[in-house]
Amino acid sequence: MKKIDNNLSHIIKSLKSSYGTEFFNSLTLQLHQLIASDYTFIAKLDKDKYVSQTISLVAKGEISDNFEYSLIDTPCANVSDDTACIYLEKICQLYPSDQLLIDMKIEGYIGTPLHDSNGEIIGLIVALYEHAITNSDTVTALFDLFSGRISAELEREDKEKQLTELNDLLEEKVNERTSELSSAIDRLRFTQDKLIEQEKMASLGNLVAGIAHEINTPLGVAVLCSSNIEDALEKLNSKIESNSLTKSELESLISTLNQSEESLSFNLRRAANLVDNFKEMAVSINSDDLIDINISSWLNSLVGSLRPMLYKKNITVELLVDEHITSFTTCPAKMSQVFTNIISNSSIHAFEENDGISDRNIIISTKICNDILSIKINDNGKGMTDETIKKIFEPFYTTKRGKGGTGLGLSIVHNIIINNLSGKLAVESTVGKGTCFNLEFPALT
Repeated sequence: MKKIDNNLSHIIKSLKSSYGTEFFNSLTLQLHQLIASDYTFIAKLDKDKYVSQTISLVAKGEISDNFEYSLIDTPCANVSDDTACIYLEKICQLYPSDQLLIDMKIEGYIGTPLHDSNGEIIGLIVALYEHAITNSDTVTALFDLFSGRISAELEREDKEKQLTELNDLLEEKVNERTSELSSAIDRLRFTQDKLIEQEKMASLGNLVAGIAHEINTPLGVAVLCSSNIEDALEKLNSKIESNSLTKSELESLISTLNQSEESLSFNLRRAANLVDNFKEMAVSINSDDLIDINISSWLNSLVGSLRPMLYKKNITVELLVDEHITSFTTCPAKMSQVFTNIISNSSIHAFEENDGISDRNIIISTKICNDILSIKINDNGKGMTDETIKKIFEPFYTTKRGKGGTGLGLSIVHNIIINNLSGKLAVESTVGKGTCFNLEFPALT
């Protein structure tokens, strides 16, 4: 008994820092030696296929290759039905259809089920003997002792696998979205790469959608103007070749060309300015540095990047920027996250399908006094109860559980404003009338 106790202490100590395959092989090998079995293995169950897959197998004192086997007509089937099985001898006579036991010349069998945290059978641990078993009490006691730790490791591996699969799925979806970016935003590809490197794909998605939406109008007008110029030139050449061009026609064509050229130039410059503005926005989102920004142009660019999301829900955004605010020193990356989260939260929670609100509005107003920038973000949505207001900044609190809500958006906003930007945050809301977020930011140095 003292020898077993010493061995147990050694096993437990050796397993403290091991996980996965190393853990299973180490434990199986040490148990194998301690119980003096001929074969010892740990296996996972697949109830749908009614098979078992070994994850650690020790044969005659050596780690061996794992294998899968059917549970039909085997003693393992009883274990998988949540029954500990002990056959001290003549196991092959009891299970004559289990060819594996016959080929291995097994005489004795002990199997113990493994349960997950919900009590479901997820695997089994088995010892096989080529002779009659004389130490069954010791074997079952050891199996019972370590079954909980084995089950916990099986669950941990399963959760890790699920997380890896989820990460792969998310990465696949991000790649699909990236591949759909229009050639019209090629000038933003460098910014896109920088954002991807810094794992800010959410901001990139809004930025890309925003510029695609905003730039579409001036480019469309530019294409129309170009077509008008081509038509006018074609008509002019035709008249010249036929020697039938009159003065009035020439003046009309020149007027058309001038108007189209002016409109073409104006809209191309507008498109170029939009690209430049969005590049500046991308750089500001991408940096935690303090930057002196123009609040008006910065807010316009930020709201522009969010318009596609708002457009889907027929929400308009109105900016009321104090004309006395020329510049303000802050961290644009943190500010961007604050505004994006609040506006996204409003679009998800303040407005819903068939809510009866015909004119859905979000109004952003700003003023500055004594180097304190005050901003109000006001929506005319469904509003919140006092009980909801008390909880909205708590991590993982959401009224959209199961519908895409994580409950982290406003918690992150609160943390950034209070801890990163040294600001203040308050909320006012009335059910049926809307919600107002009151933000205050000191100029940072």
